[in-house]
Amino acid sequence: MPGRARVDIRLRFSTIQTQLSNIRITVGGVEFAGTLNSSPLTEKLLGLLPYETIGETWGKEVYFPIDLSMDDPVLVNEVKVGDIAYWPDGPDICLFFGRTPRSTGDAPVVASPVMVIGTLQFGPDDFDRIERRRNGILVSVGPAQ
Repeated sequence: MPGRARVDIRLRFSTIQTQLSNIRITVGGVEFAGTLNSSPLTEKLLGLLPYETIGETWGKEVYFPIDLSMDDPVLVNEVKVGDIAYWPDGPDICLFFGRTPRSTGDAPVVASPVMVIGTLQFGPDDFDRIERRRNGILVSVGPAQ
């Protein structure tokens, strides 16, 4: 068409890639690598790092308190082994290593809905290596080095 400029539509679209943030989590003396997905909640979490607290176990889940809140988080009832989740009822961060007291199979089952915010890398025996104290487990979270 005469007089019309051609526009390359490839310039109008871009591939949206989720920004991932790598973190390190030490639970009871055992260090793990974690990856957080991009969300307003994870941005708040990253702003708190480095962070240290006392956590607890619930089956093969470690959970620890975190001073975070989010309006209308996207909550789910199903998680997988290796998920890192935000539990607004705590509020806590939950690390799923395996079965929980509500599990009927090998998959973890949450106490109430959570928001999955990332994944944790660990080996099959790592949960058993975590040092448990009488009053909990020392947990520290920091940026990956």
